[in-house]
Amino acid sequence: MKINTENYQCCVCGKRNVKLWRPYMDSAPLICAKCAEKRQTPWQYDEVIWQKEGEDRYVGTFTKKKLALPKWEVDEKGNVPSYLGPGPDGENREKTDQLIVDLSDVSKSYRSGSTTMIPACPDESGDFWNYTCVPKEVCKWWEKLPTK
Repeated sequence: MKINTENYQCCVCGKRNVKLWRPYMDSAPLICAKCAEKRQTPWQYDEVIWQKEGEDRYVGTFTKKKLALPKWEVDEKGNVPSYLGPGPDGENREKTDQLIVDLSDVSKSYRSGSTTMIPACPDESGDFWNYTCVPKEVCKWWEKLPTK
């Protein structure tokens, strides 16, 4: 499968040959990890009190309190800590490849603040695959790109 990367560059810094993200319901603007980190939106999660029930089982109770997530950095795989907050061991429950950023200084279309960005995986025509429909070979291509 041929991947069209002719216009595959960060709209902010112009960087090429790195992982890029795009808005969930749009094909532009494209943004790299470094530029996304600078524009990350403060995010809050619901606090959970964890109680151990059994050897490997925990049950969480929501406290109705909102807590701020710490600033994130995109790792080598293109992931950031989950927006769900920490699990019973204090560590993040999972990782996600979705970034929540503020594009208001980048695009007039995104003036409302936080925007969910997903991996920008181009197809043969230079458009982008739907988030849940990216072929494995295109996923592997994106994963092999340097993050920064």
